[in-house]
Amino acid sequence: MPFNSSKWALHKYYSRSARLARYLPPTSIFSRKTLRAYMSRYSSVFIKPDREHMGKGVIKAWKEKGRYTFVKEKGKKRYASSLDRLYKKIRQKSGSTRHIIQKTIPLAKVRGRRFDIRVMMMRNGAGKWEFAGMLAKVAGKGSIITNVRRGGGYALKVGTALAPSLSKQQIAQVKKRLVQLGYAVSAYFGRFKRRSQLGIDFAVDRSGRIYLIEVNHEVPSHALFLRLKDKTAYRNIKRLARAYKRRKT
Repeated sequence: MPFNSSKWALHKYYSRSARLARYLPPTSIFSRKTLRAYMSRYSSVFIKPDREHMGKGVIKAWKEKGRYTFVKEKGKKRYASSLDRLYKKIRQKSGSTRHIIQKTIPLAKVRGRRFDIRVMMMRNGAGKWEFAGMLAKVAGKGSIITNVRRGGGYALKVGTALAPSLSKQQIAQVKKRLVQLGYAVSAYFGRFKRRSQLGIDFAVDRSGRIYLIEVNHEVPSHALFLRLKDKTAYRNIKRLARAYKRRKT
């Protein structure tokens, strides 16, 4: 099954892992039928282009005051009087390309803004996966996406981002689990496709539950980690990248 940049292909691949499937949020191919099913089951949903990244083209939809509301990235709220009208309007915004629909996770927030967590995994000089660092990507003001550059957000230490929602003990447990999952995701991904680095995006809800959102395998950003005041993770990433490159030459 070729991944290319397909979110749906990756979702199906990880759903076959007994260990990782339980961390995946409910996800389907976007259609009139799945929109109806998801909107009846969940308070809100995300509709995402299957082959776009960096938050490009993401739409959030929910029911509010007896009508349906949706917004694209950082745009204005739009409204629809029925599910059929909602589907047509979303299609006008999204075009005919394949999209996925996903349950919205009640994310933990910092300063009233959503965030997710990037875990960076790198192959070292021995070709083995190694944890390089993690950070929180905080959504920009008025943005539904957490991509720092596109959404106007910022990077933050994971502990600082989780502090308003979880206790110190819970934060330590979540961070430990994220590293463990980083290794599990990397090992499982490596069975199919050879890559030297993965930027794995996780979400954490207000109770501390972890969700696997996306696996960025096409040159995940190193510069993102320069946005942290502490440059340790960035230096780790560059050190591991050099070590792996020397191994190949």
